[in-house]
Amino acid sequence: MGAVQVSLRYQAVGWNRQKRIYDSVLAGGALLYLAIFVGAGALLYPAATAETLMIRGFATLALLLLHLILCIGPLCRLNPRFLPLLYNRRHLGVATFLIALVHGAFSIVQFHALGDVSPLVSLFASNTRYASLASFPFETLGFLALLIFFVMAATSHDFWLHNLSAPVWKTIHMLVYLAYGLLVAHVILGALQADRSLVLAVALGVGFVLVASLHLMAGVKERQVDRAVATAVEEGFIEVSAVKAIPDQRAKVISAGGERIAIFRYDGKISAVSNVCRHQNGPLGEGRIIDGCITCPWHGYQYLPASGTSPAPFTDKVPTFQTKVIGGKVLVHPRAFPAGTTVSPALCGPDGGQAGNQDEFYVGYFPKPPPLLGRWLTRAVAGIVAAALAIGAVLIFHQPPFADSKFEYGMVRDYSGTIEDWPAPILRTPDISFLLVAPGKHGLSSAISGLAGKSVRLKGTLIERANRQQGPDRMLEVLPESIQMTGTAALPNGAASADLGPVRLRGEIVDSKCYLGVMNPGNGKVHRDCAVRCISGGAPPAFVAHDAVGGTRVLLLTGSDGRPLNREVLPLVAEPLEIAGRLVRSGAYLVLKAEPDQFVRNPE
Repeated sequence: MGAVQVSLRYQAVGWNRQKRIYDSVLAGGALLYLAIFVGAGALLYPAATAETLMIRGFATLALLLLHLILCIGPLCRLNPRFLPLLYNRRHLGVATFLIALVHGAFSIVQFHALGDVSPLVSLFASNTRYASLASFPFETLGFLALLIFFVMAATSHDFWLHNLSAPVWKTIHMLVYLAYGLLVAHVILGALQADRSLVLAVALGVGFVLVASLHLMAGVKERQVDRAVATAVEEGFIEVSAVKAIPDQRAKVISAGGERIAIFRYDGKISAVSNVCRHQNGPLGEGRIIDGCITCPWHGYQYLPASGTSPAPFTDKVPTFQTKVIGGKVLVHPRAFPAGTTVSPALCGPDGGQAGNQDEFYVGYFPKPPPLLGRWLTRAVAGIVAAALAIGAVLIFHQPPFADSKFEYGMVRDYSGTIEDWPAPILRTPDISFLLVAPGKHGLSSAISGLAGKSVRLKGTLIERANRQQGPDRMLEVLPESIQMTGTAALPNGAASADLGPVRLRGEIVDSKCYLGVMNPGNGKVHRDCAVRCISGGAPPAFVAHDAVGGTRVLLLTGSDGRPLNREVLPLVAEPLEIAGRLVRSGAYLVLKAEPDQFVRNPE
């Protein structure tokens, strides 16, 4: 036999030349996409944090590959020249899972780690508003989709296909459509609500329409095959077609008796077998007779056309059907014989009427594709890679704007000043005041207990965000063990306060640490879970108030009696709010005093 048949034993996967080329193109294209997305993003948006670009780069790449996976199947039905891509589709699926896993891991570490609860607990506990469409916890949808991808990747080997059985294995892998739906909802309820990106919305919509259209077109084609059942004639036989209409060494597929039947013409003979390959339910009728055997186009399993049995020593069998040729017409009886039953072929003459369609046929395990098909595949793959890179470039250039902020990660400096503990931990110097937080998603209140009004020296990392309305907002991420008292207060204890009167403001609650520069963007629905963890861990909550001309002011948020509101505002973080309260100036900071039970969600 010239083709590789199913092995009698499980063996390690052998990468032939075509597999290496396929995987090299896949890996190279993925790395190039990520390099362009992250590298160009860093050049275009120097204020963007590297973690944000990595999370977005891996997310968009995984979504692009998933669309490609979903398009390959119907494309193969519409044009057999795409079949070589189908042969290694499992590799593409496993790669998509790994890329999605990196995206998920980055997101969990960035938004949920280093807090007051474990990251996985935070993933499910930070937002439980499942009854609200606007506030729905979209991260859960992405996590469920990733679980489906994991199951599919873990069962991709033929070992699982054999032991689970083809129907069960196929059912599991049909869950890819559920995962796709979960991911579409994940993007719509997450990124699209947070950024309102028209380009991302259009790209997602075009992708969905493309996948749906290809499946509908393939379904229409399959339905036409199902309806093309000829009028029954003598002895219950069904007329299939003219002999000349069946390509030499190829097949015509019909639907009869509730089953699809593949009728092959070869060497002046006509034989019919079930269209369903025993390996993975592949379409035998889309294959070709090679070395006297029907060869499945998906993975190269082979069967003798007259008996439906695999050549020795293999034991796979498919049902066979009786055929006749009357007046140049092919007829088949829809009653199947038991799998492996030998049925004498019907004779159709030495030439069958003409040579028929000589389209090139290629299965991925062959060492080299035919020249014409090889050139076509090269152009097709190059076009797919170019389209993916173009889509990535468009998404890079149309990302929402990033704030002018910075976090001097890894750069620790010495600072001296006076500690204040209201409205939040603050280091006040003669020139500048700094809000204070601890590393990770933690506040500094416990570390400065008893130090209010005292002069201290400490080590910290600068966090800063530009603000046109009130000048730059500054914060220090302090190493708690570095705080040392140096004497009595160098400045008066407590900043001068002024009551500016009642106000009614619209905006959203953020954690001041990420918003000022540790994350960029550090607000909105996508950042919600991270903000919940930071505020829960003690970072000062802030209210970002928006005015009518698009300006913003960052107000520290306390209760009407000046108490911390960290725990009380957790359910309201990143929600559109209207807050009525009193505005107070305390030194360099504006403070909004208000009660959470008076906050109005989604004001009109």
